[in-house]
Amino acid sequence: MKTKFTLILVMLFTLSSHAQVDIQKRFQSDSRKYYNWNKEFEKYELKETEYENTVIDIREIGSKTNGYIVISMYDNGQVRLHHGSIIEFTQTSEEEGTWLIRSKFMRAKLVYNPRENTITYLYDAEGKRYSKLMIFKVTPDEIPNASLKTIAKTDD
Repeated sequence: MKTKFTLILVMLFTLSSHAQVDIQKRFQSDSRKYYNWNKEFEKYELKETEYENTVIDIREIGSKTNGYIVISMYDNGQVRLHHGSIIEFTQTSEEEGTWLIRSKFMRAKLVYNPRENTITYLYDAEGKRYSKLMIFKVTPDEIPNASLKTIAKTDD
């Protein structure tokens, strides 16, 4: 009887460990502000405001610290793609979340602010400081079973 009970527990544990929770959120943006870090004045300076399409996908696999982020920008007739794996997630306020991203060639940070409907993307790190940032005015696409609060909640 003990072995049957143990076997059932092991089977349930195995099934639950293979269950994967995927959360994907897609944001669309028609405008972005592009900033560069000015070393002389120690602040970010607005370089240009662009009114071109951007798609931002955040896919969390199993937890907020696992998954990837893809940013696809239409820029002067060309498509630029920034992507990387999520290495860390922090809850910066009740709804706002920050993801740290790393790929083979870069590290970046993505901050989602649902109150202002903005996503801030910081990249091209030089030591402690990110030298470039973009602020996207976003609208979320509706994907079933995923809400804005779902994306900013802490890990279960």
